[in-house]
Amino acid sequence: MKRIELEKIIEVLGGDVLRVIGPIKRTVTHPAPIREARDESAVTFCRKAGFEALDLIRSTKAGVILCPEDVAFDESEFSGKTIIKVRNPRLSFMRLVEAFFSQPKPRGIHPTAVIESDAEIHPEVYIGPFTYVGTKCIIGEGTVIYGHVHIYSNTRIGRNVTIHAGTVIGADGFGYERDENGELEKFPHIGGVLIEDNVEIGANTTIDRGTLGDTIIREGAKIDNLVHIAHNVVVGRNAAVIAHAMVGGSTHIGDYAWIAPSACLRNGVSIGDRAMIGLGALVVSDVPEGTTVMGVPARASEEYKKILKTLKKLVENE
Repeated sequence: MKRIELEKIIEVLGGDVLRVIGPIKRTVTHPAPIREARDESAVTFCRKAGFEALDLIRSTKAGVILCPEDVAFDESEFSGKTIIKVRNPRLSFMRLVEAFFSQPKPRGIHPTAVIESDAEIHPEVYIGPFTYVGTKCIIGEGTVIYGHVHIYSNTRIGRNVTIHAGTVIGADGFGYERDENGELEKFPHIGGVLIEDNVEIGANTTIDRGTLGDTIIREGAKIDNLVHIAHNVVVGRNAAVIAHAMVGGSTHIGDYAWIAPSACLRNGVSIGDRAMIGLGALVVSDVPEGTTVMGVPARASEEYKKILKTLKKLVENE
């Protein structure tokens, strides 16, 4: 069983640590949810505040708890535990787990993977079972691609990218034009997909290739499971696109934007930096930088809340 000295944890967390209360000369063996910790060898975290935080810290069996700096309590009441005050307990806990308890990245190419001869694959990658990598693809150092992923030709993937099982990168988008007889003719898709460094893409997600240029996923972006990214989309740096979202063709998502689950973005719209798209929103027009929108069709959050309030009053007055 792995035993981690608490002093080492404090050292690794560094500037995250604001104050340590209780014994430092102790070890932990595993991380655990605060309500499910089995014994004092567990390390956990608490995000709550006030009395709720105190109740959780009091009741948990974990010996080491990360908690917010503003939780005030009688230290003598918790003499058997070590409490580490940090600015962001969940973030510090994530860093702790990553440093001491996470499994190392897999490496190597599974024998069932199919890789075209002209693909450029860095030696320090992992390509899982039954994954296909097409012609003229490039995959950078530290990237992990799990099983049953299909990567079409002319896809460039940067360093330390993670692509989960069942995802399809670089299929043709839905681009058609009706001819003089009303029949649909396909727009040739001769572009590619560019995925920059430190991107993570969830399971069973689809990212279409560009028509003439590239579909681009910028550095640090995170795309959840079951998301559709259409052709010529740009997803900005450190943006997040959550499960079941549908992003229409040629849409531009700004840096640090947040696209909530089941949101639908019409083709060609622009989502500003740090904008937030609410749960299930239907976005049919541009969203300015730093704006939060919600509803169908999507409106600024203040306007949407006023509409709901007015509707509630109408119902109550019937």
